[in-house]
Amino acid sequence: MIDNPFFLMSAPVAFETTSFEIPASPGVNLTNDNMDMDWRSQGLNGIYVVLRCTAPVDTIAVLHSNLRASDTIRVRAGASVSNGEIVSPVYDSGAVAAYEGNLFAPYTPKSMIDLGQTVQTVFWRLDFVSPGNPDGQVRAARILMGERFEVSSGIDYNWKKGQIDDSVLTSGPNYEDVQEFAARPTVKAKLGNMDEATFNRFDAFMMAVGKSKPVLFAPEPDNPDTVQHWTVYGRFKVDWSGENLYHNWWETEIQVDGLRS
Repeated sequence: MIDNPFFLMSAPVAFETTSFEIPASPGVNLTNDNMDMDWRSQGLNGIYVVLRCTAPVDTIAVLHSNLRASDTIRVRAGASVSNGEIVSPVYDSGAVAAYEGNLFAPYTPKSMIDLGQTVQTVFWRLDFVSPGNPDGQVRAARILMGERFEVSSGIDYNWKKGQIDDSVLTSGPNYEDVQEFAARPTVKAKLGNMDEATFNRFDAFMMAVGKSKPVLFAPEPDNPDTVQHWTVYGRFKVDWSGENLYHNWWETEIQVDGLRS
């Protein structure tokens, strides 16, 4: 079994303010699931965003950014904000690395921040430090906030990682035209050995998610060699069901098709 896989469905998140941004790529883009609509800072000095989220939060994910392993993110949270500053923070992560381990193109960074506790407040400020970034700006496509669903029994080793290519090929005598789209990742896994209490919680989670809501699925979040490539943010594309093999023993298969690599 692979230990500690988790799912994260974002709680409702609203954009509050940011430091300096490019008008064509505003901070509100961080709250929608169109991965082509990102937020971009203007320059690299004093870059932050402030979001509103009143739900319990134990995990924050910053997806598809241009951050490097040497860059940092700092998260602070509190009940009020003034001029972009959190007043009397109830949580402060300190500077944490944007990510660790391998990252091979065309995959893009996915920063997953475990708060180490559940925090429930109103305003969340994320500071980005990316000195000398060759893009001259910080950008990201989505920020997720909420409580992770961790599968304590793990996933079976015979899980599958693949790609979806939406490119359209039109062939004829002596030619082939290609309408090219970037390939997207897909993950299929079996969650086995779940006791009834875990299965009942997962059942409720899946009923809430359905096919309409995207989720972050991290099959092996603690492996720095693979986490950037195996973690996907997308939707369940196969109707879900669980199988009760024995008393107090459930298993199920899931498939998540990513929105972007």
